[in-house]
Amino acid sequence: MKRGFYILLIMCTAIMVVSCDKTKSYTDMLKAQEKAIDRLRADSGLVFLEEFPTDSIFKENEFVELDNGVYLNIVNKGNSERAVLGQTAIRSRFIARMFMENSSMGTGTVDLLGPNSNGTHPVEFRYGYYTSLNPDYSYTWDMFICEGLGAGLPYVGDSAVVKLIVPFKLMSSDFQSSGTPVFFEKVKYTFIK
Repeated sequence: MKRGFYILLIMCTAIMVVSCDKTKSYTDMLKAQEKAIDRLRADSGLVFLEEFPTDSIFKENEFVELDNGVYLNIVNKGNSERAVLGQTAIRSRFIARMFMENSSMGTGTVDLLGPNSNGTHPVEFRYGYYTSLNPDYSYTWDMFICEGLGAGLPYVGDSAVVKLIVPFKLMSSDFQSSGTPVFFEKVKYTFIK
């Protein structure tokens, strides 16, 4: 009986070791993300500023790291109307690039901004809640609704345009589980009134 128990114990241990070996740890995903962002920075000539510009004017390739880890570049500040946390409904259109090689999400670009918006719908959410405004309608690109997509809202007004580099921990669960950060090459925020 003891011999059978030990054989079973060894088999279970072997199965656990083999199954755990195929999954990236959170630490491994963070290291891979850091390398991917460094590669993006070098390949695209991006400059990461130490401090937020006092006049909020960024050069095309300048980004500042926010407290939550998102990198922000303000292209157009929009008007003086500011989003109210938990109240303002946001319609966003964007160009998003998955730039991390060897990610299960793959690499590629999602363009919801092109000519005639490429026949796509905007992504709509309430600032601070990060869920679709229309839960009865399932839209593929709603997987981009997340804290990271809304990270520029405290710094800009209605009709603003920003660029964002969002770490996977501030993306939706699809991106979190694969450790995939996203470069929003252009995000346009429009307040729904």
